[in-house]
Amino acid sequence: MSFKYRFILSFVLLEIFFIMLIVSVNFIAINNSSNKLIKEQIESNITFLEEMLKVPLSIYDLATIDNLLYKTEELSHINSIVVLDSNKRVLSEVYNFQHFSLEELIKFQKDFKHELDDENYEIRYKEIKEGETQLGSLYIVFDTSENKQFISKNIRNTLSIIFVEILFSTLLSYLIGSRLTRMLTNLSDVAKEIGETKTPEIPYRNNKDEIGVLANSLNKMQYDLKNRREKLKQLTQNLGEQKEELLLANKAKDDFLANMSHELKTPLNSINIISSVMSKNKGNNLTEKDVYNLNMINKCGHDLLYLINDVLDISKLEAKEITLNKEDINIELLIKEISETFKPQVINKNLELNLICKDSIGIIHSDKQRIKQIIENLLSNALKFTSKGKIEIIVRDKNNFVEIIVKDNGIGIKEEKLKHIFDRFKQAEETTSRRYGGTGLGLAICKELSILLGGDIKVESIFGKGSTFRVFINKNKQEIEASDKILEENILDVKKEDKKVLFLNKDPLNLFRIVVELNKYLNIEQVINIDEFMEAINKKDYDLCIIDFEEEDMKKIEEIKSEKLLLLIDKDNLTDKLIEYNILDKRLDSKEVINQIKDRV
Repeated sequence: MSFKYRFILSFVLLEIFFIMLIVSVNFIAINNSSNKLIKEQIESNITFLEEMLKVPLSIYDLATIDNLLYKTEELSHINSIVVLDSNKRVLSEVYNFQHFSLEELIKFQKDFKHELDDENYEIRYKEIKEGETQLGSLYIVFDTSENKQFISKNIRNTLSIIFVEILFSTLLSYLIGSRLTRMLTNLSDVAKEIGETKTPEIPYRNNKDEIGVLANSLNKMQYDLKNRREKLKQLTQNLGEQKEELLLANKAKDDFLANMSHELKTPLNSINIISSVMSKNKGNNLTEKDVYNLNMINKCGHDLLYLINDVLDISKLEAKEITLNKEDINIELLIKEISETFKPQVINKNLELNLICKDSIGIIHSDKQRIKQIIENLLSNALKFTSKGKIEIIVRDKNNFVEIIVKDNGIGIKEEKLKHIFDRFKQAEETTSRRYGGTGLGLAICKELSILLGGDIKVESIFGKGSTFRVFINKNKQEIEASDKILEENILDVKKEDKKVLFLNKDPLNLFRIVVELNKYLNIEQVINIDEFMEAINKKDYDLCIIDFEEEDMKKIEEIKSEKLLLLIDKDNLTDKLIEYNILDKRLDSKEVINQIKDRV
């Protein structure tokens, strides 16, 4: 709808509103006044008749009663009158009411109204008493049709006047709206041309009314837009040049990090391995101070390696180059293992570490190493920033997610800093990195990894009292079900009778699921250490030998010359060592174990 017709409609509706308001008020006043006059007239007639009938009723003077009724009937607004004695018998009546018989009327014994088309009646019932003595009763039918017809006529006349007023106001608003709309349309066309970067001539600039003010505003806007377009053109050009420079700088940064990672990690790994070996002082040719220094070198080397890994991780996350290696995980056991590795540090700081599993969660399907990285990072921060009190790890079931809470009584975080706590290279205070160390990347990595795992991480903190981090990890139930189906199919494929398998199982809890499945189809014999394994393999002939080993078992494993040997790598932080010993080049998950068994049995 155009502005002109909106203006006309608004004007007409506004006028209709005020006319209806005024008419409604007048009509209500007239109606109330009319009803009030009729009511007063009715009440005065009833009171008059009541007083006039008391004496004739008390002496039973029927002639006087009849005469009084005939005289009263001459009033135009009285239709019928009926007088009854104290026993409800009719003494006298002048009855012209056609809508009820006399017998029907005297049954009501109450006031009521009767309306039919244009006819309107009020029936009043009145008991006539002298003191406490009832002399009789009175029915009077009042004809109020004339009042109703007067009000209806008044409504019709009023509606006619309203209709004429609306026509007049519509015509007037059309004339005014057409002129105003024409001027506004012209200014609107000018505004469109200005928006299309044209320079039209603006009309009505000499007008002294609001249209003139609008026209001058458009003129000023046209001038300002022209200047801004010139500035934006120059700014766009500058931004384009800066974008190219930033892209080149970002590429150079990525190339630098990629190159430096290999350049730094290679000597660092050598430093860490050599210092670790030398610190054991197997030749007893080092002093206590030398061993201490070597341990410090090893510790600093690992710290530096962690920092390099953080920088590399954030770079990979930024480039979306990190891929997840999902497997079935017993999350409760994983968190327990992580907490156990931190207990020596907690005890060293005289703190308390509590692990609370609220629900039995069971198996989830996710990336074990990335979950471990998140929780270890949070525990490291909690340990770093807590000088007294306790640290709590709480594991909860949240429908499709696992909620892992790391809570501490440390220094806490100020409220205004919380919104930046997951930003890169940001810490709660500028002095934090100098006092406690760190690059400010740990929490940023935790945030990115938790999102990558299909969850999220939240933080709550009170400055000076501690912090609570909540990590949500997606269980991936559908992937677990699919994995179980594949596992079962693979196990069924490798089923062979009388196949004997020797299993060196040093981690019964984590490997429980694999052992249970294998036991359904193979004869599994388990041992718990390398010596028992060596003794068993020399005594019997097995179709397959599976070894879950640790670093100190490497030399004895190398002595085994058997094509039936399968190395089960299910431990953390052994990948580099395994590559060094040329055993395997990757960590195996449960499905890969089954596939290897399928190939070898």
